[in-house]
Amino acid sequence: MSATNSEAQERAQEYARDADLRGPVAVLRAQRDAILDRWLEVVSQQPFHHGRREHAVADDIPALFDALVATLEREAPVWLEPESPLENPAVEEAARRHAAARSAQGLAPADVVLEFRLLRQEIWHALREELSDRAPTGDVLAAQLLVNDALDGAIGLGVSYFVSVVEELKHEFLVTITHDVRTPLTSLKGLAQLLARQAAREQPDLGRIRQGLAQIDSQATRMAVLLAELVDASRLRLGRFQIDRGTASFPDVLQQVVGRFGPDVAARLRLQVEAGAERVGEWDAPRLETVLENILANAVKFSPPDSPIHVTVAAAATGLTVSVRDEGLGVEGPELARLFDRSYRSPRAASEGIAGSGLGLYIARGIVEAHDGMIWATSPGLGQGCTIHFTLPWEPAPPTPA
Repeated sequence: MSATNSEAQERAQEYARDADLRGPVAVLRAQRDAILDRWLEVVSQQPFHHGRREHAVADDIPALFDALVATLEREAPVWLEPESPLENPAVEEAARRHAAARSAQGLAPADVVLEFRLLRQEIWHALREELSDRAPTGDVLAAQLLVNDALDGAIGLGVSYFVSVVEELKHEFLVTITHDVRTPLTSLKGLAQLLARQAAREQPDLGRIRQGLAQIDSQATRMAVLLAELVDASRLRLGRFQIDRGTASFPDVLQQVVGRFGPDVAARLRLQVEAGAERVGEWDAPRLETVLENILANAVKFSPPDSPIHVTVAAAATGLTVSVRDEGLGVEGPELARLFDRSYRSPRAASEGIAGSGLGLYIARGIVEAHDGMIWATSPGLGQGCTIHFTLPWEPAPPTPA
């Protein structure tokens, strides 16, 4: 087998030394748009795109195609092992960016591999159909060998990107669990030991036992919320996050969330629901409750305990705009854009000992965007509070025309 591979390698190198690639390059240049259109048409019909042509569009495939043609145009093309067309940075960058975009859309590694293979198929088709019968066979084979090598490398990069994302998520998951779950676990263990001692007494303090059980329930809830956040954050990162739309009234969602906060927090809330906001929308109500809970929890954590928190719900023909304003730490300009990043925490929050995983606003952004809305933050500056705004269209956006 090794001898056969060696012979094939030597033959490929012979084609490389003797090939004139100007003909294949001219065909690919002339047929560029037709090749990409045919690729898009075939890809959009694959099950993982469910016929949604707009989801199949990706600027990185045209960039990858152009990089492949540029590789063919080199005076001394880079060939096979030990040197590879992936030494062209444009090929590598386009392959990685395409894999990243498809990962965000929720595609699997096998789906991306198929997309690259379909591109190779359309390139081969163009070369076979457009090159003259008099074109030297060696030139055609040389072009195909180079394209094969580059796309095989692109496939490898695409798969390795997915592997790296999964490894990154595993690492983050373990680190977060180790760090953030340790505290409630320690508390649960201590409470269990305390209750065991109380139960062993001849006359147990039932009031203390009830208090301890309530604390255990609170810590268990805290752990469940953290684990749910980690799962949602992982799904968002992998493009697997979904919402379940139904009919819902946003004022009802707001009242559900306000009712879960204690009386001290409820007393701080200043609710302003404008006329028309009671209109029913097509939303995932439990997910919207998560959005509000995360935003309000941040407002509570980052503002003085006696300061008001203003919640405004404004209605328009297209949907709602919700704003939650606190009078707390405030945010500087450059930091505003990072508030919704995964696991981002303000350095001032860490320095002041304010607890948090940094996932709340990241998950809120994912939920809002899954509803075809937008979310952003504004702040007059440090010490002047912060406002989180988000929009919710009444209905899902129609599919983007091809």
